[in-house]
Amino acid sequence: MIYFDNAASTRMDDRVLEAMLPYLKESFGNANGKYSLGYEARKAVNEARKTIASAISAEPDEIYFTSGGTEGNNTVLSFAKVIISSKTEHDSVLKVIENAKKNGTKAVLLKPDSFGMVTPKILKEKLEELDIKGDPSDFKKRALVSIMLVNNETGNIQNIKELAEVAHSYGCVFHTDAVQAAGHMRINVKELGVDALTVSGHKLYGPKGTGFMFIRRGVSLNPLIYGGGQERGMRSGTENVPGIVGLGKACELAAVENEINSRKEREIAEYFKKTLLETIPDTKINGDGKWVLNFSFAGINGTSLALRLDMEGICVSTGSACSSGLDERSHVLTALGLSNEQADSSIRISIGKYNTMEEAKFTCFHIKRLVEELRSLGR
Repeated sequence: MIYFDNAASTRMDDRVLEAMLPYLKESFGNANGKYSLGYEARKAVNEARKTIASAISAEPDEIYFTSGGTEGNNTVLSFAKVIISSKTEHDSVLKVIENAKKNGTKAVLLKPDSFGMVTPKILKEKLEELDIKGDPSDFKKRALVSIMLVNNETGNIQNIKELAEVAHSYGCVFHTDAVQAAGHMRINVKELGVDALTVSGHKLYGPKGTGFMFIRRGVSLNPLIYGGGQERGMRSGTENVPGIVGLGKACELAAVENEINSRKEREIAEYFKKTLLETIPDTKINGDGKWVLNFSFAGINGTSLALRLDMEGICVSTGSACSSGLDERSHVLTALGLSNEQADSSIRISIGKYNTMEEAKFTCFHIKRLVEELRSLGR
C-alpha cells in the first residue's frame, strides 16, 4: 500500500509506540492517584508537557492537553464575542463560527486572494472597516482572529507572523490552527507571535485522540469541558497518560528531525508538480503547497480517480477527510474561485516522512494512465 494521505492521518512512529507501551501495561495509574502508580503517571505527563513546550519555544504552563485539533479549536474560539477568520479554514473552526453566530457572536470570514492567501492587507482592511479596538485589560472582551498556519487542502503556508502583528495592532487575540504544520516545519510560538495555537497528535506520527493547545500566559479562556479540574481547570477528564506520552515523543522527534524530513517531502512534492503538470494536459495545481498538494484534472471526477488509484494500492483523497466521509464539494477550492467542475475534478496528495521518490514515480505513472482512461470514458 502506498499512502499519500498524510494530511488525513499519519502512521504512528515505532518510537512513539515504544514510549507509550509502559503506560498501557505497567505504569497504568491515574495521574491524580496519591500512590506510586499515580506519581509515575503524573511525572510522565509533566515530562511530556516540558518536552512539547521546549519543541515550540513555549513554557510548560502554556501547554494544555486535549483530544486533538478539533477540541482545541473549539475551546479557543468558544470565548470570543467577535471572530475574524477566513473562508478556507478547517470545519472545526468554521462550524464553531456558524454555531456561535446563532448565539449572537459577530463573525466575519475573510476571502483570500486568488492564490489562497490571507494577506496582512486583507486583514487590516477588514479590521479597519469593523472599527475594532479591543480592551487590552480583558481578553474575553477582545476580538479573536483565527487563521490557520497551513491549509489542510491546498497546503498554503500563511504569513502568520505578520497577520498576528496586524491583529495585535487592533487589540485582537490571535490564534492559529497548526495541525497541518506540526511534523513538517519548525514551529516557534515566540517567532510567530501568536496568543494561541492548536495541534493534533495523529498528524505528526503520534497517537489518535491526542493534541495540545498553546495558550500564552495572560490569555484567559473559558473551559470547554468541565469536571474534575484537570489541566489546571482548562480541560477536565482523566488524563490520557499513554497518549500524552506518545504525543510528547512525537513532538520531540519532530523537533529533531523536521529539517531532514521536510527536505525529502519537498523534493517529492516538486517531482509531483513537475511530472503531473508537464505530462497531463489541462492539469491545474490549486495553491502552493510544499507537502500538501491539490490538483485538478479537467474532464474527470476526482472521486472516480481516487477510487481507481485505491484499486492500484495507492491512497489519496479528494479533500479533507475530517467530515465523516461526506462527499461534499470543497469549500476551500470554491473560496479560491474554482468552478464546481474544477473543484469536483480535484484530488489531494499529502506527503509524509515515510514516503519515497519511488512511490511518487509509481503514483504519477498511474495518475497519468487513469486520467487518460477516465477522460476517454467521459467521467
